[in-house]
Amino acid sequence: MTLTTGMIDKLRIPGRLHIDKELEARLLLKFGTEPYPEEYSEQDLHEQVRKLVKGYNREKDVIQSIF
Repeated sequence: MTLTTGMIDKLRIPGRLHIDKELEARLLLKFGTEPYPEEYSEQDLHEQVRKLVKGYNREKDVIQSIF
């Protein structure tokens, strides 16, 4: 299973995850293809994306609070 823009849009539903265009591009680059020879399960893909989104937004908040 690979990540698609449609899946990202579903994660953006208000109150779920904040995903800006820069983060979307990074996610598609990382999860847009299968890691040959393995495959992502749906649960694994969602969990990895969730962790990356939360970490990205946390770091972005820290940087913005400095400036």
